[in-house]
Amino acid sequence: MNRSRTIVLAAVALVVLLAGTLGVRLLGRETASASKPAPARLARFEGAPLPARVPDPKPAASLSVPCWGCPGSDGWPVRFRTDLDLLAPLGDGEGNAALWLKDFARQVGAREAEVDAAMKRRVDAPGGLGKVLPADDPILLEAEPWADRATMRFYPDVFPIEGFETRIPNLLLSLTLAKSWVARAAAHPGSATAVEDCRRSIRWGRLLRQDDTTVIQDLVGLACIRIGAQGLYDLAARRGDQPLMLVSAIVLGEHAPQRLRTAQVMTKLDVIGAAGSAEVTDRKVDDAVSTATGSPDRRFRGEAILQLAIVRSAGSSAQRSRAEKVLDELAASPDPVTSACARWAPAAKLGPGELEKLAGPD
Repeated sequence: MNRSRTIVLAAVALVVLLAGTLGVRLLGRETASASKPAPARLARFEGAPLPARVPDPKPAASLSVPCWGCPGSDGWPVRFRTDLDLLAPLGDGEGNAALWLKDFARQVGAREAEVDAAMKRRVDAPGGLGKVLPADDPILLEAEPWADRATMRFYPDVFPIEGFETRIPNLLLSLTLAKSWVARAAAHPGSATAVEDCRRSIRWGRLLRQDDTTVIQDLVGLACIRIGAQGLYDLAARRGDQPLMLVSAIVLGEHAPQRLRTAQVMTKLDVIGAAGSAEVTDRKVDDAVSTATGSPDRRFRGEAILQLAIVRSAGSSAQRSRAEKVLDELAASPDPVTSACARWAPAAKLGPGELEKLAGPD
């Protein structure tokens, strides 16, 4: 798997994703291994989305531009400070959208072959969006009502927490859906549905970020929101809608700081060196402990727990003892994802060979 440092610091997480070589960690490593038997397919979801209502955006009574570089911002959760209901409120649809999306997951999804076929149907879109599905593609249309749900939760019920082998949904499909909706809006900017297509992309990103469990899923959700906000800004500029331009611009301005803050956290936590050897220092252990026990973002707590699992295997006696104590405490966490991750860690076998695999290619 690619090191989290390589993925995030180089800002190539999405490029890696698009290339289909994504790895997982509680972040994003494909769980397939040539040495492992193919896993069983999950049962296909046979239900249909119930009707849903999507409210109009909230009026922007007062706006401020969040200062992610100002004193005190270091303690902020890595989430939007701007209320996204000003652009694209979530729908009230019942049902878990993850039940539909999990059918397209690699290896275990009952409809994986349909995704492969859909990717071959993609076309080039103008404006830097890259490859998108045609405006009337059946999967794109099928996804639309699922973007109107209030909930998308994969963990721990749809996909169990399995440490470095925790599964992820098909994020290439997720990103393609968001880009395709915005491309459809850009192709017909004067249509009555153009704004809704951009808002749908934002809602999709918001749903992907609900889990707050894997870093890569969160980054893809963030990208979907950025794509939708850019689409709204472009439409608003074309129509002379200055209030919508302002809100869209503020949201767009929060994208890069969140990605940068994610990179900073991942670099701080990473204890695997370029050669695949553990580089465990007391400072790294301090950072992992403080993040695992105090971060407001669950995905970073999970990543810190994974690093503590490495410390438990490769650290000094004192470092191992400290890691075990923290992991024991977190195993009793009321949060089911955090506790499941902490319970996995003591059983993890992370010798030099496994660490080299986790380091992956430079």
